Formats: sequence, structure tokens, C-alpha cells
Amino acid sequence: MKKLLIASTALVMVAGAAAAEVKLSGDARMGAVYDSEDWNFSSRARVQFTLSGTTDSGLEFGAKFRTSDIRNAEDPRNGNRGTVFLSGAFGKITMGDIASASEELFGDLADVGYLGDDQGTAGFGGTNAIPYLTLDNETTSGLMYTYSAGAFSVAAAMTDGHGYGSVAAGTFEADTQSYSVAAAYTFGNYTVGLGHEILDRDGAGLDMSQTELAGMAKFGNTDVKGYYAIGGDENPVDDAIGLSVASAFGATTVKGYVQKVDFVAAGVDSVTWYGLGADYDLGGGAILAAGIQDDDVDGSDPVANMGVKFKF
Repeated sequence: MKKLLIASTALVMVAGAAAAEVKLSGDARMGAVYDSEDWNFSSRARVQFTLSGTTDSGLEFGAKFRTSDIRNAEDPRNGNRGTVFLSGAFGKITMGDIASASEELFGDLADVGYLGDDQGTAGFGGTNAIPYLTLDNETTSGLMYTYSAGAFSVAAAMTDGHGYGSVAAGTFEADTQSYSVAAAYTFGNYTVGLGHEILDRDGAGLDMSQTELAGMAKFGNTDVKGYYAIGGDENPVDDAIGLSVASAFGATTVKGYVQKVDFVAAGVDSVTWYGLGADYDLGGGAILAAGIQDDDVDGSDPVANMGVKFKF
């Protein structure tokens, strides 16, 4: 048995040296959550697989997925979770659970608390996430292309039109297709970008669009990000605006955001929501975090969370 184990270990080492690289990493969190009525415990642990390799001609390829992504019909084997990519001088092609082109280049506002955007406000459900029109937290297999040349970056994303949304979340639509394009330009500590998204909901007989203008700046230890979005066609959002600021003071980072959405439908009020939080870096990949969020929906009360998040 001992000889067998030694031989097996040697084979694995030889095979690993010749094969593409596979890395394991992970994240975890634990703490307490206030849902505007009660405090509850909340914890989570995830393992991530990152695969990478290089062809003889210098093309890079790889894939990434988490163990928590493997569930029901929505998992990496079906392209609904995780991503696979191929990159070179031509740019980068990614397939799988991608974001929209706008979100790929602009990201979201500064998150607050140890839960990030996993906890929304009590009335509206708002978080630090910018309300992009397409592929925002959806488990849809899509195609993305990104390319950077000096200060310029561009991105384009689309789905194949044969299924959009999440079956598990009840948002799946069979005859819906999304498209998005975005570009960004960086000069010094400033970045400006413009994106456009289209959602063709043929099954529902609705066509929606949205355009986003985003700006990011860094002033010493302070990061500022803002955006303005305007809806088009049958998008229920008329326009949206948001701003976040994150400032580091040694091991402590104070963060806050505010967003407002105006809706098209008559009689539907606009909604403003906001969050404030702080992180304390304990070192070694551990961060103590707390945050509070609220909105101006009638009858809505603040929500909050505090805990520790880990990176492995």
C-alpha cells in the first residue's frame, strides 16, 4: 500500500507539471444580521477552483467556478455558473455566467457590511449594486468580449436568445435575448465610461434599453464612483443616479453610497436608498465589517449587519 501511495503521488506530480494549473482559493464569513425586525446569525463558506493554461503559441485559457455554483440545472457543466475564457493579443473571450459589458467595466458602488449586496433594504431591496438592465446577478450563459489598449477599454456581451434568467429564482424567460456594449477611458486617477444595454423580451412582447454614464476617481486614499443611467423603450426605469465614497484611514476603511431611481409608470414614486459602513483589516485575509442600509419607502425600517469576512 505504501509503494502504491508513493507511485500515485509521483504520477500526480509529473502530470501536474505538464498540465494546466489548477488553484484552490476560498472565502467565508460569519456574523449577525438585522432584518429590520430581528437579529439572526448568518455564515457561509465557499471554495473556488481557478484553472489556467497557456498554448504553445502564447494564448491563455482558463476557467473559474465555486463549489456553491453546483446546484440543480444551474451549474458550471451547463454554462450557467462559472466562466471559461480564451485570451491573447486580440483581447479576451469569456463564456458562462458573465456580467453585462457596462458592469464589467464600471462595477458597482462601494459595498457596506460583511454581507455586501447579499442584504438589501427592507422596503425596496436596494443594495450597493448599480441597477444595470441586463445580466445583473442572472444565471444565464452568455458571451463576452473585452479588449484594452493603453488608456482605452471596450467590452461587448450578449446571450444566445434561447433562455435568459434563473430557473431557481423564477426569472427564466425562454424567448429573451440581451446585448450590451461599453467603453472606458482612463487618464491619471480618473476614469470615464459609457455603456448601452438592450433586452429583447420577445416572449413578453417588451423591448427595453438603458444607457449608463459612469465616472471613477481616486484622491489619495479616497475612491469615488458615480453614475447616471437613463431607461428607454419599455424599461420601467426612467432614470437612476448613484454615488459612493470609500476612504481608508490606516487599517480602517469607511464607505458609503446613495442611489435614486425614478420610474416611468404614473403613480409610482421614485425610491432613494443608501448605506454606510466600515471595514477594519485584521490582516492575514480577515476583515471585520459592519454596515447599515435604509430606503425612503413608507413603513421601511433600517437593516444592518456586522461580522467577519475571510479570504483564503
